Amino acid sequence: MYRENFDFSLEPKERRPRKYLVLYQSNFEEPLSSKEYLNDVRHSSVMWPDKKATSEVGDFNARNYKLVQDYDPDGKGESAPPFCLTVEMDPVDEADFDKWYREEHLDMLHKLPGYRRSSRYVIGPKLPITEGEPPKYLAIHEMDDLRGFIGKEADAANDTPWTVKHIKDSKVFIPRGWELIYSQGY
Repeated sequence: MYRENFDFSLEPKERRPRKYLVLYQSNFEEPLSSKEYLNDVRHSSVMWPDKKATSEVGDFNARNYKLVQDYDPDGKGESAPPFCLTVEMDPVDEADFDKWYREEHLDMLHKLPGYRRSSRYVIGPKLPITEGEPPKYLAIHEMDDLRGFIGKEADAANDTPWTVKHIKDSKVFIPRGWELIYSQGY
């Protein structure tokens, strides 16, 4: 579980209404429809008014993503990172977008101080509580500190012509910083 953190160079101008991010990893393509979720997960609490379903007492927006690439060159992905940056994008040229990530961008991010790993995802089937049309791609860049996105290495990673092209051309570009507040079963 992460709380939004604004201590980094790509701090968004627009504040989002949801200040928390919870990440669950599952092998189920539609986890909220799985037998395990429906039968084995508690869907309410005595703490909620009238014992309502959890989805009715909070402001939730769940998304389902499929892993496209796991980039962990130093093998640091075995524990929850203290910080992460999520980047949502809708690229115009998806083939070039994938090539950019694989051939340039992740190698440059790897040079950032405190970099751990990155995971890239494509949106999966909509869930019953998915709001609107989420951006097609999500990247999660794991860090020891969001200040790793400040400095010459960060400038180099974000100022290449290829990077500028994809950020500028993307129909959506939403970077958000997050700080770990709780981890279980990572």
